[in-house]
Amino acid sequence: MPEYLATLIAALIGAVIGSVGAVFAESWSAGRAESARRREVLVQRYLFQLQESIEGLWFRLRNLTFEGGRYVMSEKYFQMTTLYALGRVLAIERIVGLEGIYPQLEDAYPTLGTFLRQNRVNHMLEGLGFYQYDRISLAEAVIEPVGDRLRPSTFLEFRKRYESAAVTEQDWLAPAQEVVAGLSKDRMAELQKALREIDLRIAEHTKMPSPLADLT
Repeated sequence: MPEYLATLIAALIGAVIGSVGAVFAESWSAGRAESARRREVLVQRYLFQLQESIEGLWFRLRNLTFEGGRYVMSEKYFQMTTLYALGRVLAIERIVGLEGIYPQLEDAYPTLGTFLRQNRVNHMLEGLGFYQYDRISLAEAVIEPVGDRLRPSTFLEFRKRYESAAVTEQDWLAPAQEVVAGLSKDRMAELQKALREIDLRIAEHTKMPSPLADLT
């Protein structure tokens, strides 16, 4: 084979390899960017909100269990605020389930989706006379539709709904109110321990330091 032809063939092969390599590198870079974007969406829409709501419930339970908060609250304030603290966690778990987010979490953060699904606060409330659809009712009382998406209610939105409902319309919250009023200190302490474990696991992925890290 003439030397010039061998050189030409080698140049063509090099060009093809370089072109394929560039396409591969571009595709790999685009894939990484898309994965990073998906993780950012999961953190902003779901994980951080779940982390924040769990921390809020943890501090509410500590206030009731160890700081005597229950004794300075009116019955209405106690029920409304504690229902909201608990309901917000249940609402976010409900949204995550309804929108099929657990598999996405598992894909983006291996084992996290399974862990959160198996350690839902919803499951921790079983055996208290607080039945599945009563828990769903409380969760959905703290959910607001926004277009084709769902989001947890703000406290003011929940308070407005709670205070404006007629007595007969509040029946759907009666089981939740009974459970909240009847939680023993031991049960609250158990919930706190479980909530802290979940919170610290989520914080590993949100990169938001947990205020529960140094608390027990």
